[in-house]
Amino acid sequence: MKVDHIFDTGSSKEDSYLIKDDVFAVFDGFNSLDKFADKQGTTGGLIAATIARDIFSRQEGKFKELAAEANRKIREKMTDLDIDLKNKNSLWGTILAAVRIKNNSFDWIQLSDSLILVIYKDNSYRLLVTDFDHDAEVLGIWRELARKKKENIREIIGSGPLIELRAKANEIYGALNGDEKAMGFLRTGEEDLQNVRHILLFTDGLMIPKEDPAGNDDWKLFVDLFLEGGLENIKNYVRNLQREDPKCWKYPRYKQYDDITAISLSF
Repeated sequence: MKVDHIFDTGSSKEDSYLIKDDVFAVFDGFNSLDKFADKQGTTGGLIAATIARDIFSRQEGKFKELAAEANRKIREKMTDLDIDLKNKNSLWGTILAAVRIKNNSFDWIQLSDSLILVIYKDNSYRLLVTDFDHDAEVLGIWRELARKKKENIREIIGSGPLIELRAKANEIYGALNGDEKAMGFLRTGEEDLQNVRHILLFTDGLMIPKEDPAGNDDWKLFVDLFLEGGLENIKNYVRNLQREDPKCWKYPRYKQYDDITAISLSF
């Protein structure tokens, strides 16, 4: 098995990843809407992603048990830092995707839009989870504001739609933010390794930007780029599109450059 990875920080710097023995994982931390940072300047999102990474690195127990422990530890850390746990705007946390390679199969766990894509020997492919896009409605509002050439879209979105979306965490989408209801949004499974050529795990920063937030993602292009030049090729393609759209007007998104973290396993 050949392992490759990329870790390219954007403006948030809240991703983390794990490559240890037979476990591989990516963690996409997210900060509170009130932009928490501890005395060392570390954001809540990076704290949460690091907590989850450290717990998964122990490799003791099933993936769902590790996710539950990470969720508890994140809650404990917020309590220690006097975070108001009743105010969802003040909560921070992480989402994740992880696999454990076994002899003839692999276990996996996934939450929200950190994704796992399997490419088979005939170059067909499959996303293990497809119902992951909880940002489409808010980014649709972004698109309409971009059409009007608004310069302060992030501030406009942040004063209403983003607050409403964050309030729906662990109600319509999952996040490890200390809320026990997050466990109901974890997706897990076991897949046969027969005919598998590659497994890709990645945070949403690697997803190809699209003009219509409600439109379909171009996974064929994503896979073709990988087969042509690996994870680095996808990253370069994404970064070029982002570079040419500094105001996020053409491709609605929350920031020009998101963190990109990805791991590829090739057999």
